[in-house]
Amino acid sequence: MVSTLTALLLLPSTLAQTAPAQAGPVPCALAEKIDLAAFTLLGRYDDNEVGSDSASSDYAECQARALTRDLRGMPQLSARLSTLRKLYRQLNAAEGALAFQLAGGGTLYVHGVSRSYPAIETTLRTLSALAGSRYGAAMGRQFTDSISGSRQALAARLSLLRGHQPDKGDAFEPARYKEALGHYEAAASAIQKLLGNQNNAATAAGFIPLGGSLFLDDLLNNND
Repeated sequence: MVSTLTALLLLPSTLAQTAPAQAGPVPCALAEKIDLAAFTLLGRYDDNEVGSDSASSDYAECQARALTRDLRGMPQLSARLSTLRKLYRQLNAAEGALAFQLAGGGTLYVHGVSRSYPAIETTLRTLSALAGSRYGAAMGRQFTDSISGSRQALAARLSLLRGHQPDKGDAFEPARYKEALGHYEAAASAIQKLLGNQNNAATAAGFIPLGGSLFLDDLLNNND
């Protein structure tokens, strides 16, 4: 195997949890071969917010199960990607809580978290493919710039979050905001540490989720 994501592979192991063989109305054996829209349609999920949340969560669990199965012969990599899954989800959950506070409430931010799970699985599948490929070890200016850009975007976002001053009358709870910010910072820091400092394609791919956000960039820049 090409030596990529070395930092991932050297950290203490955390056993991956395998998702059930069927995480909803559609068997995982089929779910891993189709897109989310088809999965939702075939699963006859309710045509409402809760139904969309459930479909996204169930679909992501099937993708997680498939990845664990495919990495059965690489337990260390499987465990590291399982840890990253947990951290990416923690990051998005904290973002949802922060967005809820910044916007003064709104169910959009609750629903958006579970709906982000399929995208996380796409990132993990990408990292898995790159970890076993010469393409993942590729070095170049584009990868260095991508990692740097993600780091800078995250740093700018955190600076705005730390300095946020709520408007008078906002339904803002300082204690909950501070708690959510702490969780967001901790998850982002842990992801960066796990990905390491190699300026290669695989590392750049892992940093991409940190460069963007589900809601925060729009809210902080008043583009919502």
